[in-house]
Amino acid sequence: MNPAPASELATAVRTALTPFVTDPTAGTLCDLSRAMSKMTAYANSGRSHQVPGPWPESYFACDHAHEHIQKLNHTFATSTAPAPLDVRTVKYAVLAAIALFDDAVRSDTPNPSAEHEFSVFAIARAAAHLLGSGWRAEPGLHNTTGLIQHSIGEDYLLTVGDVGDMRPELYVESDDNRHILWDTAGEELPALAQRVADTIRDPALA
Repeated sequence: MNPAPASELATAVRTALTPFVTDPTAGTLCDLSRAMSKMTAYANSGRSHQVPGPWPESYFACDHAHEHIQKLNHTFATSTAPAPLDVRTVKYAVLAAIALFDDAVRSDTPNPSAEHEFSVFAIARAAAHLLGSGWRAEPGLHNTTGLIQHSIGEDYLLTVGDVGDMRPELYVESDDNRHILWDTAGEELPALAQRVADTIRDPALA
């Protein structure tokens, strides 16, 4: 994923939120709703919500904000002035959605200072970054696995397990196929991530 367009989506929501809070009308609410819809669509784009992670949390927060926006939209439709509490509820729901969206965007950008963070998810996240646009990684329990996904629906599970010789190895699993990365002991995170990315591009390299 490219963090820049995603950050622009969050900025657009912030920009639309200010006039709504200052002057809550049907028009300013409509502008906010449109900006939120684009951010929500990005958070939801081709992502699995079955695996816990920053993107599902972001999507659910966006969806929650939409519920409050729709409720207030119904108020305007009945020509009723919105209650200050309802305006504040929308404001804080949207701010929460923006915060979680920003966290999710940051989660897609590997931290160069974290090269020695050897959780499986850290490797998966770095591999997704190497694979490029449309790829993302979501963590499993305690970051012990990483689900690498593309927006068109490809899924690869990165995990460590016994491969038959009583020695755990790192491997990439897709459907019923397991691609073992042999002899990874001592390799640095960037090298491991490159091997995972290469394996996803061409399983014959495993």
